[in-house]
Amino acid sequence: MAYEKADQRVRYTKMVIKNSLLELMRERPISKITVTDICKKADINRNTFYSHYANQFELLSSIEDELYEEIRQVVDHTINLEACGKLSYEICKYIKANRNICEVLFSENGDKDLLERIIYISHDFNIEKWKKEVKNIDQKLFDNWYTFTAYGSIAVIKNWVNSGMKESSSKVAAFIDKATEAVPKNFIHEI
Repeated sequence: MAYEKADQRVRYTKMVIKNSLLELMRERPISKITVTDICKKADINRNTFYSHYANQFELLSSIEDELYEEIRQVVDHTINLEACGKLSYEICKYIKANRNICEVLFSENGDKDLLERIIYISHDFNIEKWKKEVKNIDQKLFDNWYTFTAYGSIAVIKNWVNSGMKESSSKVAAFIDKATEAVPKNFIHEI
């Protein structure tokens, strides 16, 4: 019983520390945030902070890694259900459900590469799917195709998140899917 209480306190303390960093990142980038700032916001002492994280950058990395892993699980689950047509929707739905963290991490104050890492989770799956649909095209072309659609998807999602996510997840995902499908129809058939 004592172990459970200690474990709950650790989880609570980490949650408070993470939320404090995210609140501070709404105002400024990580490079302008100190451990002292986080401790003041979280109402904890520095020793408590350092018992969990080496610095503010490790804390941010921990938050990003958790988000990435959760989205990777959503992607894996969707692919395993063979519901690949719903992949964009499931990612957008997850982002909207976790809007508080995503608004911060995908903002100008967040890591510029995080959304790219997330979009590339499904790279190998999509390449294999496209190879089945379109025959006799070399790997380099498929990689270029994925890069083109991935960066377009990143731009659409960033714009959606940074403009307050007013559109539904399904509407944003439908646009991404339609734009992605337009590439093979108008490009691949001419090669």
